[in-house]
Amino acid sequence: MNSKIILPLDNVSWESALGIMQKTKGLVWGYKIRKSVLERGLKVITEIKKFGNVMVDFKLYDIPSAMTESLKLHIEAGADITTIHCTAGYKPQSEGLSKNHIAGVTILTSMDQMHFNRYYQGGSLLKMVGRMAQDAQPHYEYLVCAAQDLENIQAVDIKKICPGIRPRWHLQDDDQQRTATPAEAVKNGADLLVIGRPILKAADIVGALERTNAEIAAVVA
Repeated sequence: MNSKIILPLDNVSWESALGIMQKTKGLVWGYKIRKSVLERGLKVITEIKKFGNVMVDFKLYDIPSAMTESLKLHIEAGADITTIHCTAGYKPQSEGLSKNHIAGVTILTSMDQMHFNRYYQGGSLLKMVGRMAQDAQPHYEYLVCAAQDLENIQAVDIKKICPGIRPRWHLQDDDQQRTATPAEAVKNGADLLVIGRPILKAADIVGALERTNAEIAAVVA
């Protein structure tokens, strides 16, 4: 199956993650990880790639030399995607790296306009994401942004990853402020969707993925 879903296993023990991957192989694009790397080292990427693609999500923000050091390790270990903050202004080509596999993170989906105003005074969240997208396009293969921001950056030629996705059948509130359904995100140009709690907390993970993939397929068809 050519799924658009990235399943985050950031806060899951290795034993639990392994069980989830065994169930969901072929139903997702791949898996987003942090904890597994911290617990088992980058070698865990090879193990995970038996089940799907891998997105290493540390959202790096540092001086260029330190970021290059980490990015090289992630990519050489087999990460399909590794994340950095757009505001770091990192230019991989200047550091001897290609933009392949690198995703620039814009404004976190947990940040609402009030929180944004505290740190980006006098600006619009939507305009800021647009500026970040334009700056990221020459340097990164992917952009991570809220689905609500997609309409404003559809013309930017960069692959778009959207977290904070909540399927139509999921009605619970959580700490994500700027959410969207899979259909809304895909219609506006999302290439990959990070969907965590609705899937992982479902009584039937496989059934939840099948329903969500069907929801996406109905829009793509």
